[in-house]
Amino acid sequence: MNRATKAMIISGELLIAVSLALMVTGLAMNSPSSSLGALLGYETAKRIHTLAAYLFIPLFYVHATSGLLIVLNRVKAFRSERARKVTLGIWTAVVAGIVLMSLASQGSSALSSSLSASNTTTFGGLTLEEVAKHSTESDCWVVIGNDVYNVTSLIDTHSGGREAILQYCGTNATDVFFSKHDQNAYEVLQSYYIGTIGNATRGALSSDILKKEKEKEKEDQEDD
Repeated sequence: MNRATKAMIISGELLIAVSLALMVTGLAMNSPSSSLGALLGYETAKRIHTLAAYLFIPLFYVHATSGLLIVLNRVKAFRSERARKVTLGIWTAVVAGIVLMSLASQGSSALSSSLSASNTTTFGGLTLEEVAKHSTESDCWVVIGNDVYNVTSLIDTHSGGREAILQYCGTNATDVFFSKHDQNAYEVLQSYYIGTIGNATRGALSSDILKKEKEKEKEDQEDD
């Protein structure tokens, strides 16, 4: 058994394992309230899923390249060293081009998100103590994972009823959220995102400033 065949077999077995990891973690992420989702946990499943996705690309390249080498060795026109090198060079360039275009696309999205964040973030940071101040039906923030969401406008439209949200205003609702919602609900929740613990948004800061100004104005009126 030559090296190309061995590499193809080993990489193929690893590809099967990685594919299974992607499938299992994908199911766990899509249904956090299921037994599989509860066993792995959303954050753990997400980390494993991301790692498996990164491993899939190099394993696929090794597996496909090994198969290509085996095919080239069986075709008389490609048995010369030069012909094989040129073919493998073209194949590698195609794969590298696809990967680079994918990374460039992700980089553009990340840059766009970064620019957007730079327009909304300020010095200071959100803390659990700060979130706890927003615990009323007219000003309701919750923490899911490490992210903060202003779900005030969601209270009256929540399919589970108002109380399902009101009782968690100003608290960390990570466990209860993932025990009752799936991945689709988590994605919908992102439209209510205002910041992450350790970072502050301009909207959050402005809200606090406005509240303090109103309190000061009220105190001044009482003094008068």
